[in-house]
Amino acid sequence: MTMQPYIKRIPLFPLNTVLFPGATIPLQIFESRYLTMIEDCLKDDSIFGIVLIKSGKEVGGKPNPYSVGTTAKITSVKNISGNRLYITAVGEEKFEILETFNDQPYMSADVEILPNLDIFDEPPSDELDEAREIASKHLQSVLGLSGGWVENALNPTPSTPESLSYFIAQMLQLDVRDRQKLLEEPSSRERLKDCIKFLNDENESMALRLEIELLHKFSRQ
Repeated sequence: MTMQPYIKRIPLFPLNTVLFPGATIPLQIFESRYLTMIEDCLKDDSIFGIVLIKSGKEVGGKPNPYSVGTTAKITSVKNISGNRLYITAVGEEKFEILETFNDQPYMSADVEILPNLDIFDEPPSDELDEAREIASKHLQSVLGLSGGWVENALNPTPSTPESLSYFIAQMLQLDVRDRQKLLEEPSSRERLKDCIKFLNDENESMALRLEIELLHKFSRQ
């Protein structure tokens, strides 16, 4: 049986950032078109799509976005001075743009929600354990560099390979184009492999920084 595509029309918010499913993003809204977009979303209790800008500017004009993005659900709204909104949204589902429309103040699009195909390529348990271990080591290094020392770092254990891969991808300090490639990767197994490579590189760099900071700290005592 062929799976029918799940298509819907949503407002688009092109940004110079990549949102992964499950991640939270804070946004300050001040352009009139996006204030209208957020008002419409709140009125209908609906989602909008965050997409990385391929060309063009974030403010003003009509930016050209990448075709794959993430739906976002508003979780909190705060009015601030100067007719601005401060919102928090959480990423929900990955989508691909089929067609864009400019018949409203903001861009909208018909998008296809991309299904999780991991049932055909489940990562083995040893790969998942390795990903969790390296992610835990990464958090340990981050805590150390920020001045927080713990005996056992928080062990991130999202329940599925897909959610684990996006959790790790969100932690990585990468160029937005590399983040976009991780988002577009259809296989969680391949995304986890790429994340492990990036995490190993970052962990080596942070371990060196920690060593230098400790040497500097104790050399002054």
